[in-house]
Amino acid sequence: MYEFFNSQIGIFLIYLLAGVAICLLYDVFRALRKAVKTPDVVTYIEDAVFWVIVAVFLIYLIFILNLGEIRFFMFLAICLGGIAYYFTLSNYFMKISVHILTFVKLIIKKIITILLIPLKLFLKINKKAKCIICINLKNFKKKFEN
Repeated sequence: MYEFFNSQIGIFLIYLLAGVAICLLYDVFRALRKAVKTPDVVTYIEDAVFWVIVAVFLIYLIFILNLGEIRFFMFLAICLGGIAYYFTLSNYFMKISVHILTFVKLIIKKIITILLIPLKLFLKINKKAKCIICINLKNFKKKFEN
């Protein structure tokens, strides 16, 4: 089994899977953008983070599998894996991911709303308590002034 992954066919298949993984990661970023609207600056930062992750991942693969030797078939395999993923699974993954992320976003909003209810009540009660304390302090002050 180990010899298969040392052969050029095995390495080609690994790079095909790397292309699929890279496109899958990009779809995660795309789904996040669709589910959560962000400013352009955040999008630029996300893109930079994506490319840094991809670069580190590819450099790691190149050094682990090929001892740093770069060959044309590696890039061909990455591109073919990405294209195969894009035309087969990407659409389904995006639809499912956006629905899941939108649902999670809705749940988080509900949880925050539920957690804020006691805070709002506390603030209302606190305002009433402040008024009562102020009135009592004024009455107390008037007793000593007389």
